[in-house]
Amino acid sequence: MEFIDEAVQSFLSRDGLPLPRITLGAVNREGTLHYAKCFGGNQEEDYRFDDVHWIASATKFITSIAVMQCVEKGLLDLDADISAILPEWKDPKILTGFSEKNEPQFRPAKRPLTLRLLLTHSSGMAYTFMHPLSMRYQELEGERPVFLQTIRESFHTFLVFEPGEQWMYGPGLEWAGLMIENVTGLKLGEYMEKNIFQPVGARDITFHLDERPDLRARKVKQWERDHHRLREVTNFWMPDPVIDDIGGGGIYTTVPDLLKIYLGVLQERLLRPESLQLMFKPHLESRKGLDNQEDHILANRNAIYNAVSSNIPVDYGLSGLLNTIDMPGARGQYSLSWSGRPNCYWWIDTKKGVAGVFLSQLLPTGDQRAVDLLGEFERAIYAVLG
Repeated sequence: MEFIDEAVQSFLSRDGLPLPRITLGAVNREGTLHYAKCFGGNQEEDYRFDDVHWIASATKFITSIAVMQCVEKGLLDLDADISAILPEWKDPKILTGFSEKNEPQFRPAKRPLTLRLLLTHSSGMAYTFMHPLSMRYQELEGERPVFLQTIRESFHTFLVFEPGEQWMYGPGLEWAGLMIENVTGLKLGEYMEKNIFQPVGARDITFHLDERPDLRARKVKQWERDHHRLREVTNFWMPDPVIDDIGGGGIYTTVPDLLKIYLGVLQERLLRPESLQLMFKPHLESRKGLDNQEDHILANRNAIYNAVSSNIPVDYGLSGLLNTIDMPGARGQYSLSWSGRPNCYWWIDTKKGVAGVFLSQLLPTGDQRAVDLLGEFERAIYAVLG
C-alpha cells in the first residue's frame, strides 16, 4: 500500500496542472489486494474515500452486466431485432444530409439493429457531439440540454451510418437499459439492486440522489479546468432529479461499491464464465473509427483510450474498450476499460485478475493530467502484484 501511495504522491508533487480531489481503488481476484484512497482533498476529505461521485458513462459497464444476466435468463437475445422490444427502432433510417431548405434527408438502413450492435457502439447511433450530421440536425431543431429527464426525449431515433459499418460512441446502453425494463417489468435501478448491488453488498449506489439524501450529503464537488487553475462548477448540466434510470450515464456511487461490483465480476459471482468470455472478447465487424487514435481530438482520445497507448491495438468488447495484446507492466490482453465524463476511469483485467478505478469530478472530459496519473497508478498496482 505504501508503494502505491508513494507512486501517486510522487506524481502529484511534479510540476503540472493542478488536479482536484481524486479517489483511487483496486482489487484482485484472490482478495489479497484491496486499495481505496483519496488524494488532493483537504485534511478531512483525505480520509473520506467513500464519498459519492457521478460516474457518468462508467455506468455503461454495470448496465452491460444487467444485459448479460437477461441474456443468460433467455429474456434478451444479442442478435435479435431490438424493435420487437423497442418499436421506435423498427425499420431504422439513416440521416444522409439536408436539402437546400435545411430539411433532413433520410434513407432506410440495410439491416435491423441488434443488442450486440448497441453494446459495441457500432449500431449507427451517435451522441450528438460525435457526428457533424447529428450536430447540424440539433442546431436546426434548436439548442437543448445534453440530457433531459427521460431517454426518449434525450436521443433521436435515427442513425448516422449503416449498422456494423464502423465504431462511433452513442447512446446504445441508454436504449439497452430500456430493453431490460421492458422484459423484466422493473425499473433499471430496481433490477440492478436485486441482481447486482445486493449480491455484492453495494449499498451506496443510486440513479436518484433525490431518493438518497444520505448520498447527496456526501457528493463530491464538481470542478472545471480554467487555464492553470480550477474553479468549482455550480450549474451542473446533468438533470437532477431525473425520471428515467439512465443506463448509459446516470449512476452516483463510491469507489468501494464499484470495487465490490468489479470483484463480483472477477470472481464470477454476477455472470457465468461463458458470459464473461463473451464480454471480454472482440466484437466489431469493422474497427473503423477506433483503429487510429489520431482520428480523435485529444479530449475524446483520452476518454476513449484512457491509459492504452497508440502502439497497442484495440477492439471493442460488450461495453468496453479491449486492448488486444498485453500492456507491458500493466493490464493483460483483452482487458475491458472505459471512462465517464468527469474524468472517471476503470479497467477490469480477467487474465491477471485485477480491476482498478479512478474517480474525480473534473471537467472537461479526457484531461491529460488525469490520464497520466491513471497510467502511473495502474503501473504501481501491477508492480505491487508482481
